Amino acid sequence: MNTSLLLIPAALLCLAVGCSSNPDSNAAPYSGDGDSSGGASGSRSHIPTGPSRAGSGGGVGDGGAATNGEGGEGGEAGEGGLQQGMVVVVKPSTCSEAANWTAAAPVMGVSTTSDEKLLSITADELDIVFARDGALLHAHRATATAAFDAGTAITLPDGYSEVGGASLSADGKTLVVVQTDGLGFAALTRASRTADFGMTADPSAFVGLNARAVQTQEHCAAPVLAPDGKSLVFAAYSLAPGATARVYESLLSSGAWAMPEDVSYDIFDGTTEKRALPSGLSADSRTLFYYDEATSKQAARFRDRPDAPLYTVVDLGDRVGAIPNAACDHVYYTSNGNVLEEAN
Repeated sequence: MNTSLLLIPAALLCLAVGCSSNPDSNAAPYSGDGDSSGGASGSRSHIPTGPSRAGSGGGVGDGGAATNGEGGEGGEAGEGGLQQGMVVVVKPSTCSEAANWTAAAPVMGVSTTSDEKLLSITADELDIVFARDGALLHAHRATATAAFDAGTAITLPDGYSEVGGASLSADGKTLVVVQTDGLGFAALTRASRTADFGMTADPSAFVGLNARAVQTQEHCAAPVLAPDGKSLVFAAYSLAPGATARVYESLLSSGAWAMPEDVSYDIFDGTTEKRALPSGLSADSRTLFYYDEATSKQAARFRDRPDAPLYTVVDLGDRVGAIPNAACDHVYYTSNGNVLEEAN
């Protein structure tokens, strides 16, 4: 994505500062009394007004609009910071839309003659979670060019399964898992990157999301933690045949995940039978990698800001479950029962 300049006319200022006639654009956390002010399916304005991704002095502030990074509190742009005729610089994203992935190679220590499937890998490429012949394992390595260790089994608590996916935090010490019935998330933790994960599932940070899943009966799958730890992307779908399957994003607020907002926008919604399953997020949260069950292909979608719609799509072919590293110059994925990596 090349650097470009955007000239904002007056007609678009309302959109740029997060104005909306949609009463759901300020979705409040689940109240716990059977009602959510965010609506059954959630929503997402082009610039959300929920938890911010950056503090004062630029980025996305409390007001939600992107600032130019020159002083002031982070929320000022949400209060008229964008002026008519203002030039906004759209910087290149971490991942390139023109990436040329080549030289596929088995991931050393992970790919064997058995059947393996990648579930998650940290952005620094040092910790990986994968399935081997149906068994869930985690492995670690000292550097991104070394072979992973032999791997250690992860024992999931009753009521949880790797079938719905799993996602590692950037430090490799937290693993987000999905309930067997798809109606909630929890976290497994460990003391260090070389220790084993505990067998106690902690759902405390997911209370709102889990209550919403039970209320709406939207089953969850394919969780992906952003490398910065500030957002969680996942698929949600009804079991009713032909029902819409959506991709949601939840932001972390005071240690808990806020009500999710729909980021598939009818742009890449799926159905119960043909879902869009997230697999990875770029380090800047501007590129979402997902497997499209409707086309049986992997895809990447791009946005100009972490809070903008995901419009531009790039076909990644058979690179199932693709996950980029921090620099987005390597991608990891599953192909024919092997975990592979490619370089750009």
